[in-house]
This record gives sequence, C-alpha cells and structure tokens, in this order.
Amino acid sequence: MSGQPTLSDMLARIQRLPALPAVALELLDTLSGSDPDVTTLARRIAQDQAIAARVLRVANSPFYGLQSRVGSIHDAVVVLGFSTVRSLVLAAAVVTGLPGDHCAGFDPHRFWRHVMGTAVAAQSLAQRLHRPPESLFVAGLLHDIGRLAMVSIYPEQFARALVIARERDCSLREVELEIFGFDHTAVGAALTLRWHLPEEIIDALAYHHQPELGAPGGLAPIIHYADAISTALDFEEAEDTLMPRLHPATIDALGLGWQSLTEVLADTRTRFESYRLLLG
Repeated sequence: MSGQPTLSDMLARIQRLPALPAVALELLDTLSGSDPDVTTLARRIAQDQAIAARVLRVANSPFYGLQSRVGSIHDAVVVLGFSTVRSLVLAAAVVTGLPGDHCAGFDPHRFWRHVMGTAVAAQSLAQRLHRPPESLFVAGLLHDIGRLAMVSIYPEQFARALVIARERDCSLREVELEIFGFDHTAVGAALTLRWHLPEEIIDALAYHHQPELGAPGGLAPIIHYADAISTALDFEEAEDTLMPRLHPATIDALGLGWQSLTEVLADTRTRFESYRLLLG
C-alpha cells in the first residue's frame, strides 16, 4: 500500500479482523441496558469451552475466596453475580478472539498483560471513586483495542512505528499520528461504536490520553489514571516502557489521596494475579 492510510481506509478494513465469539457480542449488547436472560446466557457461555474454562479458573482463584469450588458458569453467576461473570467472559473472549500476533516487534503477551492490568486498576479505582466498576473494567480492557486493530490491518506500518518509537524514546502514540495521521484512540472509538457499546465506554477509549477533552463526568479520567497505574506496576514485564504523560488537573480532580492510591496499587496487584489467568 502506498501513501498514508486514512481512518476511512482503516475502518473499511476492520471486517478483516477475527470476529469476536457470538456470546461476547451478545454480552456487549447487554451493556447498553437490554435485559439479559441470565440462564440462557450462562448456557451460551458454557458452550464455548475455552472461554468457560478461563472464567472458572478466575472464579476459583484466591481473589474471590469462595468456600466451595465453582464447577459451572451457572454456579459462577449465582455466586459472583451476572455483572462479574459478564466482565470475565468479555475479557476471555476479547483475549482469545483478537490475538494480534503477526507484526514484527509487537508482543501480544505484553500487550494483553498491560490491558488486563489497566482493566483491574480501573475496577479498583471505581470502588474508591464510587463509579461503575463493570463499565470501567470493560473500558480498561478495550482502551488499546484500536492498537490491536492497527497491528492486524497494517502490520508493516505498525512495525515501523514501533522501531521509530524505540529509536526516539518517545511515545508510540506520537509515531502513530505521524505515520497514520490518526492514533489507536480514534480507531478504538470507531470500532466500539460499530459494536454498539455504551457512549461512556466509547468516550473513554477516544480520550484516555486526553481526558480533559472527554465528556464531563465521564470515564476517560479514570482510564487515563488506570493506564498509568498498569504501566507503573510493570505488568508488561518490559524494560523499555515509557510512562504515559499524565494530565495533572485531571488526576487532581479525581481527589484520590495518597492512602487511597496506596490501597489501589495493592488491590490492583492482587486482582491482576487472579485475572491474568484469563490470558491462558
């Protein structure tokens, strides 16, 4: 392909991406407020053995401290609640459905560890900020999904972006804008718009690097902070990761004191140790 791709080119090629499992799309639809038939969905989830096995591994992890072993998705819904199980299934489905492993220099293992770290950090922040934990978990899980789409559709250009970012010791997002004319936030927002996700999640994806531009009272500031927390805790296990540039006014506005932040960091580590079981 010659010349710089456009966002329209990118969106026209999105159908080349592997499709998410049907049960994941059904669950994403229920995020918008439709009334789910939990029994039917539990049966549908159980039919995808790979996803169900990952979810049950987490459900039986020390994090939840259950007294008896959960042996089925239906039992997991009864014990943990539909909202928790839905988050776990979505995470397992996204991880297994969108592998992103055909780009030189791109490490999908590191990518998913960072993404999962961001999702659980957002979940932990939600508790202390009295915000919706499930929406924030999903927004954290998907915050870099646009990058995965770029890797899958334009692997050669993205490989070049990775090399340039390392050579310059600058953020990958800066190089994305230079090479593509758009970045992963624009792609992620467009992709999740097509998936009919709630507007608050789309807004968080679009503005997690520029939270001051997001919807007032939206989720972008929390994903902005969760992204930095995941990077600071080095879930990627990388030597060359740059800390994202934080927007100080946004962080201050969250009003999270040092004690609360210390609790968030400890809680995020604990959550990650269980939720990483979703990664296989």
